Amino acid sequence: MKANIFITTIFLFILIGCNSQQSEQLTQQQKEQITKEVRIVMDSIFAKFGRLDVVGALEYYSPELLVVGDKSVVPFQTIRENWIEAFGSMTTVKWTPVQWEYTVLTKDLVISTWIGKMEFIMKSGDKGICDPQCYTDILKKVNGQWKSIY
Repeated sequence: MKANIFITTIFLFILIGCNSQQSEQLTQQQKEQITKEVRIVMDSIFAKFGRLDVVGALEYYSPELLVVGDKSVVPFQTIRENWIEAFGSMTTVKWTPVQWEYTVLTKDLVISTWIGKMEFIMKSGDKGICDPQCYTDILKKVNGQWKSIY
């Protein structure tokens, strides 16, 4: 867990440093508008996954998406295949948020931090609960659309 936090922190420093030309001060109103836009995207992702529409949910992810796995960084195509397989073996999935924070870094870069509970039922009848479940997404505005890049 500490290694994931460390890797994420290093990634953010690099990402922010590479975007320093965008470091203009945003007003509170601009931050609220950006947060509202990102919240709509994140709500859509969770809703589509909740309907087991993995392909629909994946539309909000950049093809450059990287995910930190247990022991490595996993590219988008592998994540896509894994998520389609995993959600294809479920009959229901439900997320219950406890805390959801948005950190606006620049006009084109936001961190979404979600903490809550995930409950699911497999086609086999087995039930599972992940409590707590935590997700951190870094979203970037690409061609006018917010996409999860990490």
